[in-house]
Formats: sequence, structure tokens, C-alpha cells
Amino acid sequence: MKILLVFTLCLISGPVSCFDVIGYSGGSVIIHCKHKQYGVINKYFCKETPTQTPKQCVYVRFQNKWSHKDRFSLRDSSEVLTVIYRNLSLQDAGSYRCGESGAWSHDVNLEVKTDPCCLGSNTVSAYLGETVTISCSYPEEFKLNYQYLFKQDGEGFTEVMRTSETQSGRFSISDDKRSAVLSVRISDVREADGGVYYCGVWIRGESVSYYSLYTETQLQVTAKETSPSPKQPPTVGPSSAASPTGTTSDEHFTSGSPVIIITVCVCVALLLIGGSALIYKLRRNKQQGSSSISRRSGTTNTADSDYENDPPRNQNISMVQLPNQFHNVNTTKPGIWGYEATMETSVLGEVLKGERT
Repeated sequence: MKILLVFTLCLISGPVSCFDVIGYSGGSVIIHCKHKQYGVINKYFCKETPTQTPKQCVYVRFQNKWSHKDRFSLRDSSEVLTVIYRNLSLQDAGSYRCGESGAWSHDVNLEVKTDPCCLGSNTVSAYLGETVTISCSYPEEFKLNYQYLFKQDGEGFTEVMRTSETQSGRFSISDDKRSAVLSVRISDVREADGGVYYCGVWIRGESVSYYSLYTETQLQVTAKETSPSPKQPPTVGPSSAASPTGTTSDEHFTSGSPVIIITVCVCVALLLIGGSALIYKLRRNKQQGSSSISRRSGTTNTADSDYENDPPRNQNISMVQLPNQFHNVNTTKPGIWGYEATMETSVLGEVLKGERT
């Protein structure tokens, strides 16, 4: 009954054209209505319902800018009126008209389908710098058409790639027509790559053309989390446990501070040499002092022994009266030390000789 109503509207609409647009539940359509008028803002997109007045319409409010209302967005540019219809449902199917009041119009028959390939939204996660692939299954009826990947940009959509090309910078695309799967590979993922992507198909007509966006994919880009290395407990003893990376703390110290180790070794060597020299000198001085004391003590003991063994008269040698002739001897006469000693020894010998006789 609905198809018959649409066909009847296309017949009674007179000179206007009627074009079929296919969309999928949960997806979106981007409709391009061609015209030859530009600069007039009374352009519209309305849903044609004979039983409902007033009509549900969206109008262009600004030139070359988007006008939004509910799930609709309109923009008029050079010879093209672009209409975006989002988040389709089965109830959205029906007849629509795009045009300019009193100038031109195109009738559109919107058909909303459901397909196992295009159910719900997918979520893909990736880390910064990695490579990620966005895959979409598409309906069998679109196997002969070019496939596209769009990214949602605010209220609009930006084309990323199409199957007529295979490589574009960090993006590459492939179409497996046997499996009806579109794949887009993104290398060196960046934060700006995150967002909502749509796979779609382009259908060209004479006065009306459209993109049917059938699968939604959300790409989530996150940075890799680096877990902190566990703290190593203090070690006691010459050996230490290996760190998680297989390197001991001694190896970290050796590899990180060779100059410090060399300096410490040199200082220790100098301290050992200096300490050894000091100990050797102290021992030598001690030995020399002991030898000197032994010699002095031996001489003193000998003299004391001789003094004690002498006859009593020899012990009072200092009290003997010297003859007068010996008083004239000048014992302090300057001269060589040896001469003075000889004189004193001679005098002492004469005195002792006289005492014995």
C-alpha cells in the first residue's frame, strides 16, 4: 500500500522527478538534490504525507552553511542541496521532496531496510602508534558499487577513502567482494584518528544521488599504560638479587659510575701504601731506639762494675793532692782537643804512679 502511494505521488507530481533512496535501520543517508539556482535561501526538504498538515519540513536558513533540525541537516552550495538524515528507523520510510519554492523540486522515495550485516554499532580499540583495521560487511545488493569510509565531523561527514584508490597516507582500503567485506587499515594510529566512522556506498542518479551509510564503527584510541617497576628490597652481603630486568644493583653501579670506582681504587691504594710506609718507619725507629738503649746500658754497667771493683784508694782519686809542678799545667790552654786530652791523661798517669810507689 505504501509503495502504491509513493508511485501515485510520483505520477501526480507532474514535471517533478522521483528517485528511490535505500537506507538501513540505524544508519544514515546523505542525499544530493541537483539544481541550477544558487543564492536563494527558500530551499527545503519536506516529508510528503497527505493526511498530515502542516508538512514536516526543514528549511535552509543560511547560504553555504548547515541548518539543523532534529535528525536533519541541510546545506545549499553551488547547484547542490545536501540533506543528511541520521539514525534511520523503519518508520522513516516514505515520500520526501527537496526543492525551492516556486522554482524546482525532486521527489524522493526513502526505503528503510534491515540486514544482518548492518545491525547496531561496532567498537574498535587501539593504542597510539599501533595499526588498526576497521571492517564492515555490506549488503549483497551493493557489491557492484564503490564503497566509502566516512568519519563523522560534528554535524557532517568527511570522506576518508573510497575503493577506487588503495592507499592514502596512513590509510589503505580493500574490498573483498566475495565476502562482501570492506576493510580500512590505519597505521601509526594517532589521537586525532579516534571518533565515529561509517562505511557506505555511493548511488548516482540524474537529478538525485545519495550515500547510504550502513555500518557505524567507533574507534577508541588510548595511550599505553606503563606500569612502575617494583622497588627492590635492600640487600645484605656481597651478593645481591637480580633486578626484574636481569641486572643486579652492582652491575648498575659498575656500568653507571666507572670513574667513581677508579677513583676509589686509587685512593684505597694510596692509603695502603702510605699506611705501610708509616708502619715500617715506626718499626725501624723502635728497633734503632732499643739498640741504642742497650749499648748505653752496657757501657754504664761496665763502668759501674769497674768502679765498684777498684780498690778503695782509687775511689778517692779526686781527693789526691797534686804536686806543685803539676799545678802549672794549663789544662785550659787553647789548642787541638786531642792535645788537651793527652796532657790531662799524662798528668793523671803521673799522679797514679806516685800513689802506687
